This record gives sequence, structure tokens and C-alpha cells, in this order.
Amino acid sequence: MLVLKLWNYIAGYLVIRVDGLSLEKFINLTISNGIFLWGIKRSGYTTMTACISIGGFKRLKGIAPKVKCRVKILGKKGLPFLLVRLRHRKMLLIGLTAFMVVLYFLSSFIWMVDIEGNLKVPDEELLNVLAKYGIRPGAFKKGLDISAIENRLVTDIPDIWWASIQIKGTKAIVKVVERAQPPPMVDKDLPCNIVASKDGIIHEMVVLEGQPMVRVGDTVKKGQLLVSGVIEDPETKATRFVHAMAQVTARTWYEGQAICSVEEGVVRRTGKKVVHKFIDMGRWVVEYQKGEIPFKHYEVEEKRVPFFGEGRFFPVTMIVREYYEVEKLPASMSLEVLRETAQKRAMEDVNKKIPSNVKIVDKQVKYDMIEGKGIKATVYVEVLEDISLEQKINVE
Repeated sequence: MLVLKLWNYIAGYLVIRVDGLSLEKFINLTISNGIFLWGIKRSGYTTMTACISIGGFKRLKGIAPKVKCRVKILGKKGLPFLLVRLRHRKMLLIGLTAFMVVLYFLSSFIWMVDIEGNLKVPDEELLNVLAKYGIRPGAFKKGLDISAIENRLVTDIPDIWWASIQIKGTKAIVKVVERAQPPPMVDKDLPCNIVASKDGIIHEMVVLEGQPMVRVGDTVKKGQLLVSGVIEDPETKATRFVHAMAQVTARTWYEGQAICSVEEGVVRRTGKKVVHKFIDMGRWVVEYQKGEIPFKHYEVEEKRVPFFGEGRFFPVTMIVREYYEVEKLPASMSLEVLRETAQKRAMEDVNKKIPSNVKIVDKQVKYDMIEGKGIKATVYVEVLEDISLEQKINVE
């Protein structure tokens, strides 16, 4: 769709008004003759407006009389008509050309470096390593070996497990995944037990070395012995110490809570909205469409729409801000909305506690009415996770 709009702008098109009693026949004839109309809007039973290419408009001469419709040009859009208007304004045309040349030149450089995903590794450390290999504000984009820089970033910073670099327009977006810190491990040459890192119910056990002390289905407590590294021979009664190795998967539970207050109330959108548009050219932001916001309470959503295919050639984007009017409702008016809000917040709370390497198998929600306060939601999430933890055996 974006390519089609760009082509229509470059080739030029007309905005026309069609008057007549047979508008449907007019549209059908244009389609059957290979004439493309877009942006069709009916302003009445006998009137409509549409956009049409210059070549398509010339071919309408044989169609409009057949269905007794009158066609009138309302506007001329696109680059050819703009150049005609600029023909007698040479300095403006020269300035526009120079602006496009400068814009293209500036788009060949990186002007912004965004880093995502790092929690422990400081931005400064990442930026210094990236700058070392050519990813920095003011750097020329051409000739950068992105794949090699990604590998060097992982090699130079031990806490980084994975890195991805994308160049979009004049911005370099660097996404990293940090290495998860494993629990302290006992040297393989030292004897150790496997104990439970938390409470749970044993779901599966894979024991590679050691003596199992629990079975599938047993309930265990944090710190309880799961696999012993002390093995006694039943015949000789001799005792030997081994480095126990096992993967013990258990069903564990996480809990999240949240309260949606009666005093706080809830909001909902009324359906009314106002749209503001801006053109972002890197260092300059130009207002394209802006007006007053007539709402007392509103929510804002912002999105960026590239003009030229993700901004790879020209770093120009359209910023679209949508202001949605909202109204505040007393909690008593919408108990169901209160419940949904409380549950959503409780889920956000519990998600912060759940490790990323577990499998969620069940989820339950409990609601409680708190007199004078609101609704309390408690979310219980059941997961499967490895609870095995190595514990050194002191042999004296």
C-alpha cells in the first residue's frame, strides 16, 4: 500500500467528483475497462468523490456519457503538478533539491544508538565497545560488518549471551540478552548432595549419579535432600562419596496480588479521539496536523510510520499521536471492570516473580471484596521447574 501511494504521488493523480443517478454502473464500467479508482466517498445519493490517475481520467471520456454522469476535477495532486507550480519559483526548487541532497547525505550516517535488553551491563560499557567497532553517532553506515560486530560484542562482554544490531534509517538498534547467572556449582571432583531449592511436588526425576531419596509425587520442602552423594554398598557396608548429578522437575507455585480501589474507580474510552501528526526528520520535528485537545481526561497512543520503507534511505517518519477521550466511572458502576483491572495487575505482579525457564501448567484467580477499599485479586500460577541444587558434602 505504501509503495502504491508513493507511485501515485510520483506519477500524479486527480481528485474528481462524479454526479449522476447511475454511480454504481459508473464504477462497474471503470473496473471492467481497467481504470482504477481509490479513496471513493459518497457525499449523497447522486454524488461521490474519488481519486484517479491522469491516464485513467483521459479514458473516462467514453464512459461518463454512457451512464449519463458528469465528471469534474476538484484537485490535482502529486509531484508533476508540484513541479509545474514550482517552475517559476526557481530558488524554492533549488532549495528543495538541496534539502533532499543534504537529507540523503545525512541519512548515510548513524546519529542515534538505542540499546535494549540490558539490565546488569551498563549502557556506557556497551556504547564503548560498539564505538570501538564503528557503531556510534556520526559513523558512516556503509561498510559496517554487522554480523562481525555482533560476534565481537558477545566476545568482549562476557555477561552478554546474544546480540542483534539493526540499522534503521539513522538509528542503530542494539538488542542484547544477558547471561543468566546459574546457582553456585560444586567442583565436579568434590562429593555433593542434591537438595531442593524450593517447596514443591516432584514431577519427574532423572538421576545420573547418586542415591535418590524421594520419588515422583512426593511433597518436598526447601533444603530437603533429594539425591544423596553418600552411597553405602549393601553387601560390604562400605561407604563411598560421589558428586550427585540429577535433574529434578517439580510442580511449584507463585502468587501475585493486586487491589483495585473503589476510590480509584476505572476509566473507559468514549469513542471520541483527536489525531495529531508530525514529520520527524531527525533533528527537526515539523507539525503537520495539530489542533486543540477538547478532552479533560484522555489516553495517548503514539506510533511512527516511515515514509520510505522503514527509513532505510530517508530518515523521515510520520509521528501519529492519537488522543482518546476517557471517562472515569465509579467502581460501583462496573464491578466486572474492577475485577478485570485487579486481575491484570495481579498477573503483572506474579510475572515479575516467575523465572523465564519454567513451563506454566495452570493458573487460578481468587477475588475478595475488601469493605470500603475495593476488590483484591490473587493469582496462583502453577509451573514445572528444576529445583535441584548442589550442596557440598563435608567429608572429615
